[in-house]
Amino acid sequence: MNKRRLTRLWQKPVAEKSLDSELQFHVEQQIADYIASGLSPAEARRRANLEFGSVEGFKEECRETRWENQLDIFIRDFRFALRGLLKDRRFAFVSIFALALAIGASTAMFSVVDNALFEPFPYKDQKRLVVVHIRDLDKTEDYRSFFTMPEIEEIRKQNNVFEASAANQQDDVVQMGTDSSLRLDGNFVTPGSFDFLGVPALLGRSLEDADYQPGAPPVFVLRYKTWQAKFNSDPAAIGKTFTLNGVARTLVGVMAPRFAWGGAELWIPCSYEAAQTLTSGQFDKYWGFVARLKPGVSVNEASADMTLIAKRLATLYPKDYPKHFDASVENFGHAVVPQQFRNSLYLFLGAVSLLLLIGCGNVANLLLARATTRQKEFAVRAALGASRQRLVRQLLVESLLLALGGAVLGVLFAWAGVRVLSTSMPDGTVASETVIEMNPTVLAFALVIGVGTIFIFGLVPAWRASRCDLQDSLRDAGKGLSGTGSNARLRNSVIVLEVALSLTLLFTAGLFIRSFMALSHVPLGFAIDHVLSARVPLPPNRYKTPAQISAFYRPLLERLKSLPGVTAAATASSHAPYDCCPSEIEISGKAPDEKTTATVQLSSEDYFQVLRIPFLEGRTFLADEMNDARKVAVINQSFRSRYFQNENPLGQRVHLKLLETLDDPLKNAWFEIVGVVADAKNHGLQNPNDPEVWFPYTVYPKPAWALLVRTVNDPAKMINEISKEVWVSDPGVAIADPESMERVRDVDQLAQPRFGLWLVTVFSALGLVLVTIGVYSVMSYATSRQTHEFGIRMALGAEAGDVLGMVFRKGTKLLVVGIGIGLAVSFAVARTVVTQLWGVSAYDLLTLVAVVVLLLLVGLAACWIPARRATRVDPVTALRYE
Repeated sequence: MNKRRLTRLWQKPVAEKSLDSELQFHVEQQIADYIASGLSPAEARRRANLEFGSVEGFKEECRETRWENQLDIFIRDFRFALRGLLKDRRFAFVSIFALALAIGASTAMFSVVDNALFEPFPYKDQKRLVVVHIRDLDKTEDYRSFFTMPEIEEIRKQNNVFEASAANQQDDVVQMGTDSSLRLDGNFVTPGSFDFLGVPALLGRSLEDADYQPGAPPVFVLRYKTWQAKFNSDPAAIGKTFTLNGVARTLVGVMAPRFAWGGAELWIPCSYEAAQTLTSGQFDKYWGFVARLKPGVSVNEASADMTLIAKRLATLYPKDYPKHFDASVENFGHAVVPQQFRNSLYLFLGAVSLLLLIGCGNVANLLLARATTRQKEFAVRAALGASRQRLVRQLLVESLLLALGGAVLGVLFAWAGVRVLSTSMPDGTVASETVIEMNPTVLAFALVIGVGTIFIFGLVPAWRASRCDLQDSLRDAGKGLSGTGSNARLRNSVIVLEVALSLTLLFTAGLFIRSFMALSHVPLGFAIDHVLSARVPLPPNRYKTPAQISAFYRPLLERLKSLPGVTAAATASSHAPYDCCPSEIEISGKAPDEKTTATVQLSSEDYFQVLRIPFLEGRTFLADEMNDARKVAVINQSFRSRYFQNENPLGQRVHLKLLETLDDPLKNAWFEIVGVVADAKNHGLQNPNDPEVWFPYTVYPKPAWALLVRTVNDPAKMINEISKEVWVSDPGVAIADPESMERVRDVDQLAQPRFGLWLVTVFSALGLVLVTIGVYSVMSYATSRQTHEFGIRMALGAEAGDVLGMVFRKGTKLLVVGIGIGLAVSFAVARTVVTQLWGVSAYDLLTLVAVVVLLLLVGLAACWIPARRATRVDPVTALRYE
């Protein structure tokens, strides 16, 4: 059966010949029957022909019953549509280009959202991976997402919703060499972590259960990128022994390229028992915890279960839990993307959806205009017997060709856009494992939105075009008309919608531009030029006391200051514009208040000189005060204004309660104020300054420090020399994250807003291009249809300026109505983007005026070309125009 159908499809003459033979057989059989009944041959043939009727009509009925006939009709429609589009190349090019821009931008943005939020990991059952948050109900932000090892043990025992779990702890790992040390991002991981993730090693093996047993040989596995960049992709490295943090460990494997658990460069096994006493790492008590939900368990059910467990844990560890809290479970793919950036991605997806609407509206308008010019053609075809459904199908096939062309070209645009987006994605905004790429899901999305435009935006023009009046269409009476009134209103409505959506995009982009300009010009209060910033994590097992820390830093800072090209060097617990730790404080002679708080910083005496923070009163720390670990302090202007007002703060004493509550408490944490400095940003760029207190780093032992070096030239060129000096001080110590402070500010504070600005600006620019194409196309079509009318007017004495004014008035009317609607939509949208803005109102008047003027100028420019063409009409020629 299938073979016969295929034969009929590909060998049509053979199938027709077979049909003729079969029909002729039945006719001849009937003739023979009539002759046998006594009729003459001529009468028998006449009666047989009358009985069978029209043979050609019967053939047509037979063909209609065949499935391949529908395909044959589609192929003929396809060929006809293709010839029509090739004949009208300008229409085809503009339509396909408009669709491709919209589809390409939408597909590229969908690629980012899909890869970053929904498929970021290569791990087993990634959609069921979750993290647990302990939320302080008295605050808006999460209280914490890390847990102590005893808490993790209890969660593993008590929960009813997790199938499996894994924990990891970040650690600064130093690989010691003969003449230098290499610092790596390490992770301690609990037993079963690699089985939990389900990703095999690329080379060697991953960590196994035996590696966690007491007395097992020390081993580690390496990240693929680290193996490439720092081990020269050497396969012989597998099996070699390296000294990591003073322990000889054997490299047993290199993981697959996308494996990047915890953002680490290497992974070290740590049993649950050993984890109880592990104190190294920046977060020395808390571990990251990820679990996999059991099949069928929802996030809400898991949150309820975890809240019950957390309530029990709060009675065991009351210091680790706020007064009012609950526990929530969140998808791991969402949790690793910061909330602000996640909201930005959804905002950009919404923006590109508007762009897609503009592009599809453009094509719908072009199809409406083209269908109007073909009314006589449709009327002739209808008069010859074509049904309305047949005409609609023909036009939909034409739309299908445009959609497929737009989808194919759009995928190419999307591929280029994805490459650009993947390289411009700000650091720290998506998971380390995320790869932004075109995948089957993304390609399916492109195909769906491409073909979907046929039914959404091609059906209405096709249906309206098929509703033609035969008498009016066949009469040559269309001169001077721009189509029926209903068609013209529909086209104008689409243009108004496009203008409104474009204004919304432009207004949003304008707000992002203004916000970024305000953010990038925030006064920092300190100088970041020619300053190198780095962390120097000290091994806590060898640097436990202030004296040990001072013995490392004092000679190191002196050697750094003596380097050619270095003007000053300092150390601190963190660097601006970030604070270190908030602390409740008490000021001598003033009533204590639990709301009296300040940010606490440890630093050396040259910290203010390196960052060029001016002193308003008093002085910095003296060398003797540093060496003797005296309890002296410097405060900022916000501290002075809030807590001393008109009093003189110098000589006053401040109590830093935080230092008395830490694991290694400082007794009698009262400090004498010796200086006041100007405010410098200490809580990011977007927040007001907090009161801040600095005291000598020699007073309290803190194992991880910021190193700040002011140089004469480019600070990046001093990294190697500074690293050597650190290695001289201790071969087991290496600097981490060396960057110029300008680069630090750019990456940490400006990269994400710049990325959002860039995306919204590109989308709004594309929307403006599409609107320009749409306005020009409609006005060009309208003026071409009014050529006869313009000829009559000019023959009756109208000037070129009158014709120009007619066209401009029509175009301006559409623009003004669209702008009015766009303003209302923009104000509504502005409420949703206000969280993405800083330093500018969501209803910024300057942005609004600039966007309206820009859209008017571009729209009028699009009207000018067809208007100018209309003024050059020769009345004699126009009167003959059809």
